[in-house]
Amino acid sequence: MTVEERHVILPDGSEITDWTWLDAPEAVMVVAVDERGRFVMLERSGYAVRGSIFAPPGGALEPAEEPLRAAQRILLQEAGYTSPDWVFLGDFINDVDRGFGRRYYFLARQAKPAGSEPAPSVHLQTRQQMEDAVADGQIRELSWQAAISMALLRLFYL
Repeated sequence: MTVEERHVILPDGSEITDWTWLDAPEAVMVVAVDERGRFVMLERSGYAVRGSIFAPPGGALEPAEEPLRAAQRILLQEAGYTSPDWVFLGDFINDVDRGFGRRYYFLARQAKPAGSEPAPSVHLQTRQQMEDAVADGQIRELSWQAAISMALLRLFYL
């Protein structure tokens, strides 16, 4: 991540000479759903969140890597899953004023373990468990909440 101070000219002509801009690597988030409709979630912990939490696979793109290729790589590396059916859910900047990179969101349908066993951190969750987690605020990281919400909308409501 790079922190820059930029000179910004606003639409009204006024200027800001010390605008902080955060340049972070582009990343992908993958919500994978298996052939039985279960969501492939990873148990993990994070410095900003106390205790362990469930999260969809996600991570940074490699240099010159296409977002879909990164999503496929990350699903395999983090969860041990593959998918024949990928849906692009959208790409969004993380902060309209400060930057902080771009995220690409994908839904991987008909996901299955690449080998005989998925990664030990994988937990399969039902649709109801995921809807409850979203509604109750159990998904405590904003990009994870967005990814799961977009996937639920695409799968069951659109």
